Amino acid sequence: MAEEKKEKWLNWLALTTLIFSAAATLGSFRGGGYSGKATTSQILASDQWAFYQAKSIKEHAFELQRDALSLQALSAPAPVQAKYQEALTRYAADIQRYEGEKQVIKSKAEGLEKQRDEASKFASIYGKAVLYLQIAIMLSALSALLKKPYLWVVAFAPGIAGLVYFLNGVFARF
Repeated sequence: MAEEKKEKWLNWLALTTLIFSAAATLGSFRGGGYSGKATTSQILASDQWAFYQAKSIKEHAFELQRDALSLQALSAPAPVQAKYQEALTRYAADIQRYEGEKQVIKSKAEGLEKQRDEASKFASIYGKAVLYLQIAIMLSALSALLKKPYLWVVAFAPGIAGLVYFLNGVFARF
Protein backbone atom coordinates (compact mmCIF):
# COMPACT_ATOMS: atom_id res chain seq x y z
CA MET A 1 0.00 0.00 0.00
CA ALA A 2 1.30 3.34 -0.97
CA GLU A 3 1.06 6.10 1.55
CA GLU A 4 -0.97 9.07 0.45
CA LYS A 5 0.85 12.37 0.51
CA LYS A 6 -0.71 14.51 3.20
CA GLU A 7 -1.55 17.96 2.00
CA LYS A 8 -0.33 20.82 4.18
CA TRP A 9 -3.68 22.63 4.29
CA LEU A 10 -5.21 19.61 6.06
CA ASN A 11 -3.05 20.34 9.12
CA TRP A 12 -4.41 23.89 9.24
CA LEU A 13 -7.92 22.59 8.69
CA ALA A 14 -7.52 20.24 11.66
CA LEU A 15 -6.21 23.07 13.84
CA THR A 16 -9.02 25.50 12.96
CA THR A 17 -11.61 22.77 13.39
CA LEU A 18 -10.17 22.02 16.82
CA ILE A 19 -10.44 25.70 17.78
CA PHE A 20 -14.02 25.90 16.48
CA SER A 21 -14.90 22.70 18.34
CA ALA A 22 -13.39 23.86 21.63
CA ALA A 23 -15.22 27.20 21.42
CA ALA A 24 -18.48 25.43 20.52
CA THR A 25 -18.12 23.07 23.47
CA LEU A 26 -17.41 25.87 25.93
CA GLY A 27 -20.15 28.02 24.40
CA SER A 28 -22.64 25.20 24.73
CA PHE A 29 -21.67 24.66 28.35
CA ARG A 30 -21.87 28.34 29.25
CA GLY A 31 -25.06 28.89 27.27
CA GLY A 32 -26.70 25.98 29.07
CA GLY A 33 -25.68 27.44 32.40
CA TYR A 34 -27.17 30.81 31.56
CA SER A 35 -30.30 29.17 30.20
CA GLY A 36 -30.72 27.28 33.47
CA LYS A 37 -30.16 30.46 35.46
CA ALA A 38 -32.78 32.27 33.36
CA THR A 39 -35.30 29.50 34.00
CA THR A 40 -34.57 29.41 37.73
CA SER A 41 -34.84 33.19 38.00
CA GLN A 42 -38.16 33.13 36.14
CA ILE A 43 -39.56 30.49 38.50
CA LEU A 44 -38.41 32.41 41.57
CA ALA A 45 -39.81 35.68 40.19
CA SER A 46 -43.16 33.97 39.51
CA ASP A 47 -43.17 32.71 43.10
CA GLN A 48 -42.55 36.24 44.36
CA TRP A 49 -45.37 37.64 42.21
CA ALA A 50 -47.72 34.95 43.55
CA PHE A 51 -46.68 35.92 47.09
CA TYR A 52 -47.30 39.58 46.17
CA GLN A 53 -50.78 38.68 44.94
CA ALA A 54 -51.52 36.80 48.17
CA LYS A 55 -50.49 39.85 50.21
CA SER A 56 -52.70 42.03 48.00
CA ILE A 57 -55.67 39.77 48.64
CA LYS A 58 -55.07 39.86 52.38
CA GLU A 59 -54.68 43.63 52.29
CA HIS A 60 -57.93 43.96 50.37
CA ALA A 61 -59.72 41.74 52.89
CA PHE A 62 -58.59 44.04 55.70
CA GLU A 63 -59.70 47.08 53.69
CA LEU A 64 -63.15 45.54 53.27
CA GLN A 65 -63.35 44.72 56.98
CA ARG A 66 -62.20 48.24 57.86
CA ASP A 67 -64.83 49.79 55.58
CA ALA A 68 -67.59 47.58 56.99
CA LEU A 69 -66.52 48.36 60.55
CA SER A 70 -66.42 52.09 59.75
CA LEU A 71 -70.03 51.95 58.62
CA GLN A 72 -71.04 50.01 61.73
CA ALA A 73 -69.22 52.50 63.93
CA LEU A 74 -71.40 55.31 62.59
CA SER A 75 -74.54 53.77 64.08
CA ALA A 76 -72.93 52.43 67.26
CA PRO A 77 -73.68 53.97 70.66
CA ALA A 78 -71.07 56.33 72.10
CA PRO A 79 -69.71 53.94 74.77
CA VAL A 80 -68.82 51.36 72.07
CA GLN A 81 -67.23 53.90 69.72
CA ALA A 82 -63.82 53.48 71.43
CA LYS A 83 -63.81 49.73 70.72
CA TYR A 84 -64.64 50.39 67.09
CA GLN A 85 -61.84 52.92 66.90
CA GLU A 86 -59.34 50.40 68.37
CA ALA A 87 -60.35 47.83 65.76
CA LEU A 88 -60.14 50.41 62.96
CA THR A 89 -56.65 51.38 64.13
CA ARG A 90 -55.54 47.71 64.08
CA TYR A 91 -56.97 47.26 60.58
CA ALA A 92 -55.19 50.41 59.40
CA ALA A 93 -51.89 49.10 60.83
CA ASP A 94 -52.38 45.71 59.15
CA ILE A 95 -53.17 47.39 55.84
CA GLN A 96 -50.04 49.52 56.17
CA ARG A 97 -47.95 46.44 57.04
CA TYR A 98 -49.22 44.55 53.97
CA GLU A 99 -48.43 47.53 51.75
CA GLY A 100 -44.85 47.56 53.05
CA GLU A 101 -44.46 43.81 52.63
CA LYS A 102 -45.76 44.06 49.07
CA GLN A 103 -43.11 46.66 48.21
CA VAL A 104 -40.32 44.39 49.49
CA ILE A 105 -41.73 41.42 47.55
CA LYS A 106 -42.13 43.54 44.40
CA SER A 107 -38.51 44.65 44.65
CA LYS A 108 -37.33 41.02 44.96
CA ALA A 109 -39.47 39.93 42.01
CA GLU A 110 -38.19 42.74 39.81
CA GLY A 111 -34.59 41.90 40.78
CA LEU A 112 -35.15 38.28 39.81
CA GLU A 113 -36.67 39.37 36.51
CA LYS A 114 -33.58 41.47 35.86
CA GLN A 115 -31.38 38.43 36.55
CA ARG A 116 -33.58 36.39 34.18
CA ASP A 117 -33.24 38.97 31.41
CA GLU A 118 -29.47 39.19 31.83
CA ALA A 119 -29.08 35.40 31.81
CA SER A 120 -31.35 35.12 28.77
CA LYS A 121 -29.21 37.66 26.94
CA PHE A 122 -26.06 35.61 27.54
CA ALA A 123 -27.78 32.33 26.73
CA SER A 124 -28.79 33.84 23.40
CA ILE A 125 -25.26 35.09 22.68
CA TYR A 126 -23.76 31.68 23.38
CA GLY A 127 -26.54 29.98 21.41
CA LYS A 128 -25.65 32.05 18.34
CA ALA A 129 -21.97 31.30 18.85
CA VAL A 130 -22.61 27.56 18.95
CA LEU A 131 -24.83 27.73 15.87
CA TYR A 132 -22.19 29.49 13.76
CA LEU A 133 -19.38 27.31 15.09
CA GLN A 134 -21.29 24.12 14.26
CA ILE A 135 -21.80 25.36 10.70
CA ALA A 136 -18.05 26.05 10.47
CA ILE A 137 -17.23 22.60 11.83
CA MET A 138 -19.62 20.97 9.36
CA LEU A 139 -18.08 22.86 6.42
CA SER A 140 -14.57 21.97 7.62
CA ALA A 141 -15.47 18.30 7.85
CA LEU A 142 -17.01 18.41 4.40
CA SER A 143 -13.85 20.10 3.08
CA ALA A 144 -11.67 17.34 4.52
CA LEU A 145 -13.90 14.57 3.17
CA LEU A 146 -14.10 16.03 -0.32
CA LYS A 147 -10.53 17.36 -0.24
CA LYS A 148 -11.80 20.77 -1.32
CA PRO A 149 -9.78 23.59 0.29
CA TYR A 150 -12.25 26.27 -0.82
CA LEU A 151 -14.90 24.79 1.52
CA TRP A 152 -12.46 25.22 4.36
CA VAL A 153 -12.05 28.89 3.39
CA VAL A 154 -15.85 29.26 3.28
CA ALA A 155 -15.99 27.77 6.82
CA PHE A 156 -14.04 30.75 8.12
CA ALA A 157 -17.00 33.14 7.77
CA PRO A 158 -19.33 31.31 10.19
CA GLY A 159 -16.34 30.24 12.28
CA ILE A 160 -15.17 33.81 12.83
CA ALA A 161 -18.76 34.94 13.50
CA GLY A 162 -19.11 32.15 16.08
CA LEU A 163 -15.83 33.08 17.73
CA VAL A 164 -16.87 36.75 17.89
CA TYR A 165 -20.17 35.82 19.59
CA PHE A 166 -18.33 33.46 21.94
CA LEU A 167 -15.76 36.09 22.91
CA ASN A 168 -18.49 38.71 23.35
CA GLY A 169 -20.16 36.35 25.80
CA VAL A 170 -16.92 35.73 27.64
CA PHE A 171 -15.98 39.40 27.88
CA ALA A 172 -19.60 40.66 28.23
CA ARG A 173 -19.31 43.40 25.64
CA PHE A 174 -22.43 42.60 23.69
